[in-house]
Order: sequence, then C-alpha cells, then structure tokens
Amino acid sequence: MKQFLNEILLFFRGITKVCKNFYCYRPVSVVKDKSSKIDVSGLIYFNVPLNSKQKRKTAGYIEIGQGSKISCDGEFTFYTGCKLSVMKNAELKIGSGYCNCDSKIYCYESITIGKNVIIAEDVIIRDSDNHLISGNQKKSAPIVIEDDVWIGMGAKILKGVTIGRGSVIAAGAVVTHDVNGGVPAKIIKENISWHI
Repeated sequence: MKQFLNEILLFFRGITKVCKNFYCYRPVSVVKDKSSKIDVSGLIYFNVPLNSKQKRKTAGYIEIGQGSKISCDGEFTFYTGCKLSVMKNAELKIGSGYCNCDSKIYCYESITIGKNVIIAEDVIIRDSDNHLISGNQKKSAPIVIEDDVWIGMGAKILKGVTIGRGSVIAAGAVVTHDVNGGVPAKIIKENISWHI
C-alpha cells in the first residue's frame, strides 16, 4: 500500500517512474524495448527543471533500444530538454554528476561516464558516425569520460575518445582524439582542481 501511495504522490508532482531509482519529470517521452535492461543502483533524475520557477515546457526524450543496457551506480541528473538514445545492443554506463539543459547523448556501441562529471548545456556526446566514411573502416567506437570531468557548453564529443580524469573541455570544442580541451581540442593545462 505504501508503494502505491508513493506512486500516486509522484504522479501528482509531475514525475513518472521508469523503473527502480529512475524518475522522469513530465513532459517526457520514453520509448523502451522490452528486451532492454536498466540497472540503477544509484539514482537517475531526468528532465528536471533548473529551479522551482522554471516552467517544464521543454520535453525530454529517452529511447532505449532492443538488447541495450543502461546502468548507473551514482546519482545523475539530466535537466530539461535532454535527449538520451541508447540504440540496439549498446551500453551506457553512468557514474554521478549532471547533464545540463538540451544536451544529447547518442549511444550506438558504448559510452561510459565517470563520477562527478558535469556536462553543460547543448553538449552532444555521440559514439557513431552512423555511416562509413571513405577510408574509415569503423562507424562506431566507444567513448570514455573519466571522473571529475567538466564538459563546456556546446562541446561535441565524438566516437572513440577518452577524456582523462580531471579534464575541462572548452565551450564549443569538437573532441575527436584523446585530448583535454580547446577548439580544436588540445591540452591547455593539466592537473587542475575545481569544485562545485
């Protein structure tokens, strides 16, 4: 009975429960294949307004494809207007942190996001080109974002890159290689520390 009452309370607060420890603020579209798996030992909040005065007009979108898997072992928040697509047989692993408004994650093979990761507004993280390009034999390659990373507004993280621990990716950067930041991405400074 207690669980049922909690579900009713969530509904009236504008929150939809996707599965255990995975909550979405409406409006949100969730398309989930029956064969996909979601393992959230931590917490995921999706399409969360930035503050109590913000109207939730921007819809969030989640697509979880056939045979795909999402796991989260920390607390991670996606703010309003984010899009999360985990395609057929792909795997998304999430640690802790947040993804700011209108950012998009397209996982076609494998994306790993570490702990204490900050993803700013309008960021795109995409591990696939979706097609082969002349001379390129692989259209998808895993992305690894290690712990304590800050990705600046409008950055694009493309297939096959590892972003090392403690990196700061500059606003507008296009990251195509294992480097730490800039436009085009290049190392500006190493071994920095920052706090929220």
